[in-house]
Amino acid sequence: MTRQTKIGVLTMALLEDAYNKTAHMRPAATETARGVARALEPYGTVVHPGLVEDEDQAAAAARQFNAEGVDIIVAMELAYTKGLVPARCFLDTTAPVLVWNTQQIGRLQEGDGFDVIMLNSGMAGMPELTAALIRTGREFSLVTSRFDDPAGREKLARVIQAAGVRSRLRSAKVGLVGHPFEGMTDLMFDAVALRQSVGPALWPVEPEAVAVRFGEIPQSEVDDLVAAERARYHVEMEADLFERSVRLALALESVAREQRLDAFTAFDQVWLSDPRVGVIPSYGTGRLCEVGIPAAPEGDVTTAVSQLVMQELAGQATTLENYVIDFDNNAVMFSHDGHGNPALGTPGAVAVKHSIYYKGVHGYGAGFEFVYEPGPITNLAIVTVGDNRWRFVISEGQLLPMEPRPISAPQALFRHDTLAVDEWCNAWLRAGAPHHMGAARGRWTAQLLELAQMQGIEAVIV
Repeated sequence: MTRQTKIGVLTMALLEDAYNKTAHMRPAATETARGVARALEPYGTVVHPGLVEDEDQAAAAARQFNAEGVDIIVAMELAYTKGLVPARCFLDTTAPVLVWNTQQIGRLQEGDGFDVIMLNSGMAGMPELTAALIRTGREFSLVTSRFDDPAGREKLARVIQAAGVRSRLRSAKVGLVGHPFEGMTDLMFDAVALRQSVGPALWPVEPEAVAVRFGEIPQSEVDDLVAAERARYHVEMEADLFERSVRLALALESVAREQRLDAFTAFDQVWLSDPRVGVIPSYGTGRLCEVGIPAAPEGDVTTAVSQLVMQELAGQATTLENYVIDFDNNAVMFSHDGHGNPALGTPGAVAVKHSIYYKGVHGYGAGFEFVYEPGPITNLAIVTVGDNRWRFVISEGQLLPMEPRPISAPQALFRHDTLAVDEWCNAWLRAGAPHHMGAARGRWTAQLLELAQMQGIEAVIV
């Protein structure tokens, strides 16, 4: 994450009113509420208004949550609480809600009295709380667990992490240089609908800005990066073309940081005919991924957003494209010409070669060739399926070891965990997935499902 997730903690109990007379429990309940807040500190920055007992306190909690911009509200009850209390907070806020139905004890022991019940009977009020959320049309996540249960804490962490990604998307700015590759229907979408439903704002970047910056990069910076890349990669191309590609990479990063872009995509061919640049930017867009600005090729905005999601979860992400079905190995080969995140390549085996696809006025620019490191992987495609409806298409599996093919491109061999390759292909195509996808190491389906629910977006697991 680029920043810690802000967690609003709404801990409630009914202790004292005209009929209930348990105010003597307030010190113990207050300390227990503090313990709930402390338990959530490993997952982000906690905003805790203290124990909430009535509507006025719930309204004050909502004001504090709004003022501090919490990304998620974790609501729990120590004991029965009148439904109007949490409802007041929920009506006055818009952050996602995580209902934690928890208690300190595993069961009520034979010798336990009512004081123990007053700190461990939140289930009594949970039906009112969740029904209020349903009746007001508010989505929520739900975890039922004993307070100190590791599995329960892991579920909390997944939901909170998803809320952090949601917040990141809502403030994200995706730069687009040029236009999407002409004729590619899966790159066509309504930018306002993207902003409304998914979060990021689309921001046009003039090709001229990069071309001008290309000439302004100090030669010393170019020389330093050339030396550093030659020290860690197998650079197998003409020195002048590699230097030109490095200069373009530095120009891309400079413009992206100056314009505060959170993700990036370009019509890669836009500078081929420009004599100031004159090469394909594949090396530069791959390097952007590595330095924390997820980049997609061909003006593919939605894949850049998919990569941003996966980067927020896993730390590094890349673009993959369906290439060739490997029926013999029950797998499918993913790749993309020249573009990919070298941080995810097999260590010590990343090569930089000139493109074999796109020739500019100065020749074939640099791109990457490597095999993605084997291991578990999660693929995510964010697609529009008509009528401005959005969908997450998610799939998990393994990247298998493979020998790199001489195609000047990053490469991966993907095998689904359970589906045969023909079944996987059919399901992926039926889901409406595009020909590009974002991907990251690890297994992230649980977080992606939570994120989709928070966004009100359909999710399909392949």
